[in-house]
Amino acid sequence: MRIHNKIPTLGRKMKGEKGIALMAVLWVIVLLMALATDFAFSMKTDVNATRNYKNDIEAYFLAKSGINLARAEIIRPALFHGKNQDLGFLIGMPVPIEDGATPGEVPEEPTYEEPNRKDIEIGSGTVSYTIDDENGKIDINNASRNTLVKILAQAGIPIGQERDIIADSILDWIDSNDTHLLNGAEEDYYRTLSPPYKAKNGPLETIEEMLKIRGITPELFYGTEDEEGNKSVGLVNFFTTYKVKKANPNTMSPEVLPVFYQEQQIDEILSARESKGYYQNQTSTHFRITSTGKIGEGTEHTIVAVFEKTIKNGRPYVVTLFWDDNHYEK
Repeated sequence: MRIHNKIPTLGRKMKGEKGIALMAVLWVIVLLMALATDFAFSMKTDVNATRNYKNDIEAYFLAKSGINLARAEIIRPALFHGKNQDLGFLIGMPVPIEDGATPGEVPEEPTYEEPNRKDIEIGSGTVSYTIDDENGKIDINNASRNTLVKILAQAGIPIGQERDIIADSILDWIDSNDTHLLNGAEEDYYRTLSPPYKAKNGPLETIEEMLKIRGITPELFYGTEDEEGNKSVGLVNFFTTYKVKKANPNTMSPEVLPVFYQEQQIDEILSARESKGYYQNQTSTHFRITSTGKIGEGTEHTIVAVFEKTIKNGRPYVVTLFWDDNHYEK
């Protein structure tokens, strides 16, 4: 009788062990599936990261090629540098020597080639670049108070204390002393801000440095646009930090022209620029190039550089003054 009683107990025990083993196997399978899913996701992430890195490298070198294309343009001999609303930066072409011209001869009506700077196909991507003339702006490090006041008026700052504060604060930021002008600001003011910082007491190195100066807000610096589409021009469009020795009316924006010229002459300048691309045979020396390489629909890389062109012993030279490898629009 005892033997018969032990047989059912042994059977139940074996069934219980099989159930535990099955559960263990199921848990192992679930764990393996989780690990496989995580591994697959990790591999997909690594592949995407590698592809994005590869595309960014390609876009970077496309952008660099755009910089070199622009340099090839600005190093060429030119009778004038101009600006057209639709075509952008223009280069006046001298009379070709093979057409019987003598070196330095100025044609009666200088011409220019229509530039192709947008969506240039190179390899598996495209590059677009622009050339902006820094000679069409005002050197902020050498601007007089009267010039600053005119520009602030053009930027929409009404006459009054706010305009005086900004003008004096710009001059205080640039000068080498700690004595503030009547409406200006020196280190004692900037030390009260959060976080505090020192006054520069020296020339601006980048135009974005203006954002540290008392009274200059991002809206005033970059410009604004209201709901009706009315735009105000930001200070960034008026100033340069480079030592441009001669301003170029051919490339000045309509907002900058009133700082230098009377209304009647402004109309003549704009009319000449619209009809033939330039107002006078004036060339420039400082150029800002923005080049964007693009791969497919999603990967872009932008480089911004500033170059100075000089002529020594009859030969043109281009010197790099500024280089931003990873530029992002504000």
